[in-house]
Amino acid sequence: MAEETGNVLKQQTVIKSQLQKHDAWKSGPRQNTDLTLKPDEIPNIRGEPSPLGGSWCGIFENKVEFKSEHFVTAMSNLIKSPNINSTVILRSDILRRNVFNDDDEQSETFVAANINDEPLLNEPLDNVLTRHIDDTEIKYVPINSDFKPINEFVRRMIPRNPSKDYIINQTCLLLRNRKENSYLIIYTPHISDPEEIPFYLPPAKSIGILFNEKTSKLSIYYLPFDSQDKNIFKDMAPSERPIRIAYRLLGTAKKHSNGVMNGYSKRVNHDQVVPKQIFQDRYILLKQKYAKTLVDNWCESTDPRKHVFEDIAIAAFLIEFWNLIYPDKTSFQFRDLGCGNGVLVYILIMEGYMGEGIDARARKSWDSFPKEVQKQLREQVIVPSVLLRPHPMQFAQNPYISDNGQVWKVPINDQSSHQSPTKAGSKNVQLVECYSSAELLSDARINVTEFPLNTFIIGNHSDELSCWIPLLGYPFIVIPCCSHSLSGDKTRYPVIKGLNGRTTPQEGNSTYQGLVDHVEYLAMMSGWKVEREMLRIPSTRNAAVIGYQRSEFVPKSIYEIIAMEGGATKWHDAWKSGPRQNTDLTLKPDEIPNIRGEPSPLGGSWCGIFENKVEFKSEHFVTAMSNLIKSPNINSTVILRSDILRRNVFNDDDEQTETFVAANINDEPLLNEPLDNVLTRHIDDN
Repeated sequence: MAEETGNVLKQQTVIKSQLQKHDAWKSGPRQNTDLTLKPDEIPNIRGEPSPLGGSWCGIFENKVEFKSEHFVTAMSNLIKSPNINSTVILRSDILRRNVFNDDDEQSETFVAANINDEPLLNEPLDNVLTRHIDDTEIKYVPINSDFKPINEFVRRMIPRNPSKDYIINQTCLLLRNRKENSYLIIYTPHISDPEEIPFYLPPAKSIGILFNEKTSKLSIYYLPFDSQDKNIFKDMAPSERPIRIAYRLLGTAKKHSNGVMNGYSKRVNHDQVVPKQIFQDRYILLKQKYAKTLVDNWCESTDPRKHVFEDIAIAAFLIEFWNLIYPDKTSFQFRDLGCGNGVLVYILIMEGYMGEGIDARARKSWDSFPKEVQKQLREQVIVPSVLLRPHPMQFAQNPYISDNGQVWKVPINDQSSHQSPTKAGSKNVQLVECYSSAELLSDARINVTEFPLNTFIIGNHSDELSCWIPLLGYPFIVIPCCSHSLSGDKTRYPVIKGLNGRTTPQEGNSTYQGLVDHVEYLAMMSGWKVEREMLRIPSTRNAAVIGYQRSEFVPKSIYEIIAMEGGATKWHDAWKSGPRQNTDLTLKPDEIPNIRGEPSPLGGSWCGIFENKVEFKSEHFVTAMSNLIKSPNINSTVILRSDILRRNVFNDDDEQTETFVAANINDEPLLNEPLDNVLTRHIDDN
């Protein structure tokens, strides 16, 4: 046993020594070198004759298990979705397609109606990079004559950032060799100079991916440009970028062909309401117009990139959706309920739409917007009028009344100094303020959701309002986030199987899926024909429930639905403090401070707050807290990390035994580069 342990330690020492010798040569960490590559990452057919023709250079070949029909299906999908191969690419637009029959005769031709249009919604932009996009004819390259066409495509490659990466056209050929029972995909960019190849493609005239069903082998080939050395790819090191791209392209072809063979199906389907192309084009245009300004001038403590790009994507979806259902911008107006930072309202108004954003709390960012946007942002608490107006039966008996006569009690969170803190279990009476429905209806601080008939309601992660919005009687879009009942209480709804004709839930059996299903269910009960869209936004909570047409279903009244939902008597809890704010009456018993009146063991100046009974031991506490010292981001999402500047260690005799001082203790905090817009306080006190 000791000998075996010794051999293991010896092997570990040798491996560690080898890693230290070869670690991060020239290119630094996480860069591939020829020594760090796995065996399957080394080109294995570069010295062999190519079945595509003498000019082609083989790079990789793999043994596979799928069949030709799986390969053809997978590659046909990859032609339509090049973003699967590269995150730099947003999508491709098919400009031209020729289909051939079993006699190798052309049987079908398609030419896109917009083949000669500008690539982004036919709107010319000065900072969009393009190369030869007027060249839309099929490109042919030297190839073994045994390969005959099945499909020929010309696609336009649209990158995510067309001000940085070029939009180009590319020919895609799907060919078949009956003699060898093999299938071939050829990609040829419409470019004649390797220096013009965009970053997201390898510097080759053509790429060929071959599947041979006889040998069950999948291989990839490059065709050099005429101006390139014919051995350029044969002589490249395995770690060079063109070879690495070939490895990834072959891996994707293999993975997706296996997926087809194994019956893979997409978990969710996007673009059910708005076509992908027009949404993505609008997103690019809006991003170019607004992203930099919004990110550079961000006033909130949240991550600007997440919120800015998410709201730009939602604005792009709404604009194209409204283009589909409304004749023009003047035929409707919007209300964004729970508008938060106001970015979505800002973009929509700047794009010429009429509307308002309403939130219980104003945000810092509101003041950064132009005056015409600021005046459309309202700091108001939303109380649906159904809670304040008389019931229809009550109104029928007395048509002169305008409110239901109800009195609403709102808790007062009085922190005045003359009051002693409330202890758990005390019998102190909670102070409340009383408001009549009539007072609330006339209070400018309250919005009762009585809007013009041509209003479209937006609920973008509006939490407590998500379930209310479909009940208000206006066309709407709700993008649910946190699960709340009509009373504003946090709750969990069950997933509804088979809702709206779906056989399986799109998001599994989660709290979020239950919330989305419940919002859709409420909308259907209210008489809406409901559509659901999985938005292309940088958020896992991306389901949108949309209602703009009335269904044939006889709706329930809003009063019936509120009763079915258990009422809405607690809706006033959030009036003063706004959504997601706790009041003393909403806290659980363990959320009430329980030692504020007791002497502190830390000293007379310290004030105790909470005390809990626990089961762990001191060693568990010390280990956990040591980790939290190093990782304060666990306690707050606002914090990125902590850097240890100084550390002293003491022994059991209370003597200092170890001292550490960081080498960069006196440096500027970010790469030692002073920045005008980085906020610091007393960082020289170390």
